[in-house]
Amino acid sequence: MTFSIIVPVHNGEKYIDDMMDPIIAQLDQDIDLEVLLVENGSTDNSPKICDEYARSYPFIKAFHYGPIGAYSARREGIKNAKGQWLIFVDVDDCLTGAALSKIERAIVQNRRNAPALDMVLYNAAYLDDKEKRKFSFPLEEGKIYKGDDKRIFYEIMCKNDSLNALWNKCITRELALSAISVNEQDNLNHGEDLLQTAAFIDKAREIVYVDEILYYYRRNNEGLTAGYHPDYITHQERAWEAFADYSEKWVGDCFNSYINARKSLTCTIAVINIIYSNVPLSEIKEKLKWLMDQKFYNEFAELDLPAWAPEEDVYVHKLQKASDPYIRLMMSATKRRLKTRIKRILKHGL
Repeated sequence: MTFSIIVPVHNGEKYIDDMMDPIIAQLDQDIDLEVLLVENGSTDNSPKICDEYARSYPFIKAFHYGPIGAYSARREGIKNAKGQWLIFVDVDDCLTGAALSKIERAIVQNRRNAPALDMVLYNAAYLDDKEKRKFSFPLEEGKIYKGDDKRIFYEIMCKNDSLNALWNKCITRELALSAISVNEQDNLNHGEDLLQTAAFIDKAREIVYVDEILYYYRRNNEGLTAGYHPDYITHQERAWEAFADYSEKWVGDCFNSYINARKSLTCTIAVINIIYSNVPLSEIKEKLKWLMDQKFYNEFAELDLPAWAPEEDVYVHKLQKASDPYIRLMMSATKRRLKTRIKRILKHGL
């Protein structure tokens, strides 16, 4: 079997069909594949939908686990995969209509000069802007990256998050199995992409870049109002601690300033997830105080953000660095909630 497409599924009932349609449409291209729907602890109709797909199509398999998180769900998918090459898709995103054939062509063409090829990297676009590349990789189309040439990947991993995602990479099953044996972090729901990608990049022998949009990413428009996760900062801290081993091995301390700036951004995202969430204000106060007491937060929160940090993150970061950060952040939370309520009244007359 050529491809195994691994899809972690958690409360994705409204996205599964859109994700599956482009895959099913590519069956007439004579591509040998399987799809592994790794459902993990959903509370909606996702389990039922996954089982329906598995019953309807022999190349689709449904697996059910408890709330193990995306990290462990992908690992279980890797362990159960039969394909030579693994492709990762998030349930709320999708592959393009010609993705599989183009990836297959890249593998066949480059294997002539790169017998140890075990990773194909490609670009992506937003679902609502399909013509614009999401990433500006400083990479050459068709170049085989190996040995010292892999340093560019190490630099990217340290400087920004453009390589973090697993969904724009196709890797060999052998590489995936060897990589997941390194990181045994269980139930890591945040920062998992950073660690899994770092392990893949570290162990990859030869990598080729295809400068085409082969994946569509859905913007998380609900992130600011529904993004609060109690374990976000603790999981991120664990991920960054583990990533330190990779960065030290790759480049020493050359890019520590970039890494620390990304840790500062992690703290800001944690704040945003709390103050702009839908939980009661009393809970926001409690969680914000807890966050601001954490060692990781106190060490990195007030450092400079990366130059590429989003505008809203920059705004919140300024509040974090104010002389009275807790008060300023709570004022921002209250103001946001008031604006949302006024908009609701104007729209619905409630």
